[in-house]
Amino acid sequence: MRRKTSKKIISLGLIIVLTIFGLEIFRAHQSARQSLSAERARLVEQNSVAFVKTRLTPQPSNDVRIWQNFSDTRAFSKYRDSYFAATGGGLVKYSLGGEILKHYTVLDGLPESDLTALAIFGEKLFIGTRTKGLLEFDGETFTRYEWSDRRAQTVTALLNDSGNRLLIGTFGGGLLEFGGADFREIKAGHQQIKAVVFLAKDDDQLYVGTFDNGLWIYDQARWTQFTTGEGLGSNRIVGIARQPENLLVATDFGLSILEANKFRTLEILPALSSLVKFNSRIFLTRDNGEIFIYDESNGNAGGSPMPFGAKHSNKTNARFTVAGEKLFLLGNAGVFSFDDNKFAAFGDSAHKNLTDNFVSATAIDRRGNLWAGTFRRGIDVLAADGKLLTHLETETLREINFLQANGEGVSAATTQGLFQIKFDFSDTVFDKTKGLPTNAITHISDGVIATARGLVFTGEGAPRILSAVNRLPNNSVYTTLKIGAAVYAGTLSGLAQIENEKVVRVWQDSNSNLATNWVTALVFANERIFVGTYGGGVFELLPSGEIRSFAAETGKFVVNPNALATDGKRLYAGTLEGTKVLDLQTQKWTNVSKILPSETVMSVATDQETVYFGTASGIAAIRKSYFENVEREDDNF
Repeated sequence: MRRKTSKKIISLGLIIVLTIFGLEIFRAHQSARQSLSAERARLVEQNSVAFVKTRLTPQPSNDVRIWQNFSDTRAFSKYRDSYFAATGGGLVKYSLGGEILKHYTVLDGLPESDLTALAIFGEKLFIGTRTKGLLEFDGETFTRYEWSDRRAQTVTALLNDSGNRLLIGTFGGGLLEFGGADFREIKAGHQQIKAVVFLAKDDDQLYVGTFDNGLWIYDQARWTQFTTGEGLGSNRIVGIARQPENLLVATDFGLSILEANKFRTLEILPALSSLVKFNSRIFLTRDNGEIFIYDESNGNAGGSPMPFGAKHSNKTNARFTVAGEKLFLLGNAGVFSFDDNKFAAFGDSAHKNLTDNFVSATAIDRRGNLWAGTFRRGIDVLAADGKLLTHLETETLREINFLQANGEGVSAATTQGLFQIKFDFSDTVFDKTKGLPTNAITHISDGVIATARGLVFTGEGAPRILSAVNRLPNNSVYTTLKIGAAVYAGTLSGLAQIENEKVVRVWQDSNSNLATNWVTALVFANERIFVGTYGGGVFELLPSGEIRSFAAETGKFVVNPNALATDGKRLYAGTLEGTKVLDLQTQKWTNVSKILPSETVMSVATDQETVYFGTASGIAAIRKSYFENVEREDDNF
């Protein structure tokens, strides 16, 4: 009896011990789950990205016209029943057949014209920009997302990840994800993925290509990084294509294949810019539009890409994309669709209202035509309605620093000399072979030539050079202004007054209120001399010889060369953040920016009715009646 009782006691004790042990295991499991949940919540909170969402307002105005080249296409996507192109000149809507249906500009609500990427997510079209964050477009209006806790720089790539989230590659802000309500940063462990330029998804594997940090692959909850150390030809990734057994990766050095966790170079193709797999074929292109086909059946055997068709002329920034189950080739010459085993221009995508959107110089000739000089592509001559009349470009007439109208045509200061261009578009050049100290001409003013090696006086006899040896503040002269017998020269190191080809006075930060020595622009308005500087804003040279600063009214800013002009009623100063406008009667300053295709204003020219602002993204032609109401149209000081 006692033995049975002892057995019962032992069994009961064992049950109690096991119960307590089980409870401890349960508590430990619960604690672990709670800790894991807390850690996940902490990581979510840690990786959350602060943002500001703003519904953008269109800026319609009959007084403003935007002239842009929107051929340079960076992304192309089918959205609803149309195609959309993200370009260097805004957003363009095409019919399925290639007809241009609408060109969206800053007047339609875009915060800038320089667009970079496209993706469809949640029945909206998302658009990447160069400097203004991420845009959401519902077919009618734009909404802007700005990340307030980081400097994202450029949105470089967008990818719809199976409809659950939108992946956003940025150049300076890491890899982000958007679930429709908030943003989070995706990191490789605790490491930020920097300089993202390419995104792709294949089954459960995510591929993140970077500008200079190689390829990241996310697979089975684990990140792996491949660089030149693992055999890649370059750390700049431009495309990937998955094979049954291997992975093809395109870099700007050429084509590589991943075999047993190590890359091997298949083909050296410098300036390779894109790779895409389409209908079981792999297409590659160089930046200049040279196309190759890679037969993936030869992948393991090390086959080489074969040239495909002729190189597309005048094409740079070439890249492939698939939209609406069709293959397209994009670049600065527009959109080309792949049909009948060849690439052909897609509709009227090669639109050339301007040859280049970076308008560094402007002038209006006596016939009323606008001459628009660019820093890369020569000169466009435009009619008053914006129609391109002709384009002037040669190996030497390309980089335009300044334009000035004269009785016979226009003078063009370039990096290869001073060109005199007549109305029949014939030209003569004045350069080093004819006595100039350098071919790099920055400005001209009635027989006075500003160069990178001093000031040149022309007239009777040989050219005469005034340099730092003759008390010029600096040999780098950016602007000149001739008033009667006096010449004023803005240099890298101050402002000089010159009479009889001799420096008679110099203004610098050490002897005057000229707080910034780098003088970029000069203008004479209503018997007043205004001085534009790089970083100090606008100053006035008073008749007494004193320098007056407007910084108290406007703050300090950069006045770009060629971007200080007057019509007698107002002074216009083009900056990196719009245009500052001074009413010369009321002395009131106003800021104009929202209606400009870019906030970077490079040049200003004006006639009796219109002010032309040459920007980094095209031209805004604004009737002067607009400025009568500018106080309510834009931001004031």
